[in-house]
Amino acid sequence: MKFKLTMIALIFAVVPSLAVAQSRIDQRQENQQKRIDQGVKSGQLTDKEAARLEKGQQRIQKMEDKAKADGKVTPEERRRIERAQDRESKRIQRESHDKQTAAKQPPARPSSRIDQRQENQQKRIDQGVKSGQLTDKEAARLQKGQQRIQKMEDKARADGKVTPEERRRIERAQDRESKRIQRETHDKQRAK
Repeated sequence: MKFKLTMIALIFAVVPSLAVAQSRIDQRQENQQKRIDQGVKSGQLTDKEAARLEKGQQRIQKMEDKAKADGKVTPEERRRIERAQDRESKRIQRESHDKQTAAKQPPARPSSRIDQRQENQQKRIDQGVKSGQLTDKEAARLQKGQQRIQKMEDKARADGKVTPEERRRIERAQDRESKRIQRETHDKQRAK
């Protein structure tokens, strides 16, 4: 009986400390992400630096997800994650305080015609999935098309402005994607 009570007491003592350690890892990930976001916003980080740091954050998140996969994070797994976070924190510090800075760019127009159309096409895909007019495969293909257009737009905006030719290319891609959405939502295939 005493043994059972001792074990129960031990479990109640250990479980909260594991939860605190886990929340500490999550909080640190969140703080490091905020530091990256602030570096981008202030211009201390270039787009390339931010992309590299984001990949580092993703690697740490994968480590954490893998550690959690069996339902618990062992002390060794936690130490490995914390060491990775230490290294990433130093990278953020180094990149934020080096001599490279992002060029100041004028803010993009928030509701440009291209952005509005992308949003509308995304809504059409979502509605098609919800109504059953689109199968999962069809929706996935259409999502990839939307992502390609977004990459075109991001590339066009990388230098701070979208030229008329870049705008025409993006709009033609949106036209093609709109026709695909129309075709896929009105074909005979239905989600089960």
